[in-house]
This record gives sequence, structure tokens and C-alpha cells, in this order.
Amino acid sequence: MSGGSYRHLPTAAILTAAIGFPPAEAQPARPPAPPAAAATSAPAIGCPSLANLRLLLRQAGGDAKIAAATLADPKADHLSCNLLGRETVNAITDHAALNGNEYDCVGVTGTSICSWTIAGTVVPADPARAAKKAPPAKAKR
Repeated sequence: MSGGSYRHLPTAAILTAAIGFPPAEAQPARPPAPPAAAATSAPAIGCPSLANLRLLLRQAGGDAKIAAATLADPKADHLSCNLLGRETVNAITDHAALNGNEYDCVGVTGTSICSWTIAGTVVPADPARAAKKAPPAKAKR
């Protein structure tokens, strides 16, 4: 090959040919995403503030099971978060998406404050109330 023909070859191909290594194999495909049932097996962590939920998850490296273990430790800082009983969730009142992560604010029986959870972690017991209801239309004068 003449000196000018190397310009059209990728650098990796030139180095591979020069060193004598066989071409690299393609990386195996990533395993498929876990099914939706896996999200429901995650602990139902609820926080009165979305910022506190995100902070708790960040401290746990994004693992809801580690975050739940933190909540089980009485000496840990819980950031006002707690584990929710799935039977106490009665409605999804709000939804937010931040940095590719989705969160639901769920209504909990016995309180008027919604608790922020990882979206899809809990489903209200009454599916008819699962979706956020639209506010009534204002009458024009």
C-alpha cells in the first residue's frame, strides 16, 4: 500500500493491522429492561418533598432497596421519608419527570399531604382514582 492510502482507513484498523491483533468482536447486547412487575417489587418509599426523595435515593446510589434499609435504621436521617403501605395509597395526585427519572405524588389514607414516590412503585387500590382528576373549568363572566 502506498503512503496515501492509509488516510482512508480508520485509525483502529491501521493499529490492528500493524500490531496483528484480530478485529474486536462486537459487544453483547444489553439485557432487556426489567418488566414492569419489577418496579412494583421495589419498596414503596414516600417523602413529603420530592427533593428529599431524590436526596435519599442519591445517598443510596439510586437503589430503592438500600434507601428502604436506611429508613429501617432508627439512627439514620430519614428526611421525613417513610415506607408506605401499598394498601394506604388512594390516588396519584401529581407526576413529575426530572433528569430522565419519573416520580408520582400519591395520596395516602389518613393524611392530606401527598407523598412523592418513584413512578410506578405503588398503584392506588381504587383504579378509578388512579389518574389525577382535572380541575373543574372556571365559569366566564
